[in-house]
Amino acid sequence: VDFTGHVTRSLRVMDAAIVVVDAVEGVMTQTETVVRQAMDELVRPLLYINKIDRLVRELKLSPQEIQERLANIIREFNALIDLYADPEFKDKWKVDPVKGQVAFGSALHKWGITIPIAQKVGFKFSEVIEAYKNGTEGAKVLAEKYPLYKAILDMVVEHAPNPREAQAYRIKKIWRGDIDSEIGKAMINCDPNGPLVICISKVIADPHAGLVATGRVFSGTIKEGEIVYLINARDEARVQQVSIYMGPYREIVNRVPAGNIAAILGLDRARAGETITSITFKDVVTGFEKMK
Repeated sequence: VDFTGHVTRSLRVMDAAIVVVDAVEGVMTQTETVVRQAMDELVRPLLYINKIDRLVRELKLSPQEIQERLANIIREFNALIDLYADPEFKDKWKVDPVKGQVAFGSALHKWGITIPIAQKVGFKFSEVIEAYKNGTEGAKVLAEKYPLYKAILDMVVEHAPNPREAQAYRIKKIWRGDIDSEIGKAMINCDPNGPLVICISKVIADPHAGLVATGRVFSGTIKEGEIVYLINARDEARVQQVSIYMGPYREIVNRVPAGNIAAILGLDRARAGETITSITFKDVVTGFEKMK
């Protein structure tokens, strides 16, 4: 029901996003909404065009028609970036399939490709059409030859900005405090030794662990056992456990430095949109703005 809220909150804690567009439906109103939200939070978009199998199996398009359809989706997607991006990112963030900023594939059948991978392995779209003539067996061959995770992961590794690069331009836009203060500079430099500042994006109830608060460490390092201050709740809390997500699972670690997303136990009064800091800085840290 409230999916838009989840999107906005998650955008706050990340630097890049993969926008998924259906190859048959193309760019839709929802695509426009999420791209606009991403641009507001200075999150770099990458594009994944899904359900290529439907172009072959249902619409029976030729390789030429498939390529025209995909080129059209990329053009429309770039037009959204042109419309909503800040001037300095308008050209920089437009996706270029030749550079590997667009992946194509079928999540259902677990295959995917980017143009750099296609050039390396000699992939042609006619292969996809041939494969689907053999039904599910053909789809399995595609998944073995061109695994989707490789295309997506390569795209993220090559084109998602690292936290130091991203925080340098994002903090000025997403945080209302004084950029020239000690805290402002620490966040812009993504300093693991700076004052602790965490923005909480999601709180879930785990049946075994209790409330788990997930948030981005923008500055400093969060450690197990530390006493922290919740700005919106105006309350102190002791961090009982710190972990990082590996897919859906939490791996316990003893510390998480700036630039990472941490899952924290012990912050029972934290809610999405909360700002966490150390006791020393409780009177000087400005919270992240209330969510729109």
